[in-house]
Amino acid sequence: MENIFLIGLAAFCAGILVGVILSSISSRRPVPRKHHTELIGARERILAGLKQNHEKEIMREIFRATDALNGELDHSLRLLTKSMEKLLVEVREERLEPDCDKEAGDKRPLRPSTSSA
Repeated sequence: MENIFLIGLAAFCAGILVGVILSSISSRRPVPRKHHTELIGARERILAGLKQNHEKEIMREIFRATDALNGELDHSLRLLTKSMEKLLVEVREERLEPDCDKEAGDKRPLRPSTSSA
């Protein structure tokens, strides 16, 4: 009977020892998981910040390109307007030349319009 009691006591102590060992191992694991979770959160925040900065830089580049295009279009419009004014003056002078021979002082060439569309 004494042997059974000792075997039972040994099994009980072994169970407690195994429980203590498992609890010490399992208590160490959440710390790295918690640290790992914090690292994941930090990485996500850093990536979100990088993405936001990248999007801002893309928008700045789009605005720079738009301003450059507007400048080029304004320059082209001015050149086209000058060319059209010269062409209109030449066409009006050609139309008025025969009339100017007949009626020398009555007609004068029309000025091209200076309004832009």
